[in-house]
Amino acid sequence: MERLGRFDHHPDSAIDFCIEVEQLEGLTFNVERRLDERAPVAQRIERAMDFRVGGDRNAVAATGVLRGLERRIPTD
Repeated sequence: MERLGRFDHHPDSAIDFCIEVEQLEGLTFNVERRLDERAPVAQRIERAMDFRVGGDRNAVAATGVLRGLERRIPTD
């Protein structure tokens, strides 16, 4: 069995990152509607911001989405 990436979604690091960003989009939506706590989501956003995407086009695009999420849910 292949080892999962940093975010525990997929063995390929770029795909793993993209899945994390997709999940963070949903969680951010929930936080804005007060359905989820802000702090854990902000921590996950901050952790994802530390990831270096390399040259994968999808991961580069996901970084732009992640920056938008960071503006919506400040990480302090």
